[in-house]
Amino acid sequence: METLKSPDYVLLFIPIEPAFSLALLSDANLFQEALERNIVLVTTSTLLATLRTVSFIWNQDKQSKNVAEIARQSGLLVDKFVLFLEDIKDIADKLTKAQESVHSAMNKLMLSPKKGDTLVGRVKTISHLGARHTKPIPTEWIEDETILSSE
Repeated sequence: METLKSPDYVLLFIPIEPAFSLALLSDANLFQEALERNIVLVTTSTLLATLRTVSFIWNQDKQSKNVAEIARQSGLLVDKFVLFLEDIKDIADKLTKAQESVHSAMNKLMLSPKKGDTLVGRVKTISHLGARHTKPIPTEWIEDETILSSE
């Protein structure tokens, strides 16, 4: 069950200002007693200033709430940014490992201090020995292997 929340103050508009002045003359505590009961007495000469004050207070409250939300959102942004940085580092580590794996595979495929001691060199040797195959070994691999293994 939702409870009703009463306003902090109620504005009591008195349209006839001379009548209000007479009431204050007869009871000087009238304004104070009204304030103690959360009633603000306003007249034609004070209504606009009172409404502007209320508007200013509401705007201040709204800005205060916005500042709190900005602080909350900023914290969430920083947390998300830290997670993003962790992901980027993880990706970089995995790319480094992938590059190391490619380099290792290329070493087995084409790089060796001994001529012909690579996969390409061995396939080339087998092909020269007469192994039957229907697809030729691409020349760029053979040339690269020869260049790399003779260095």
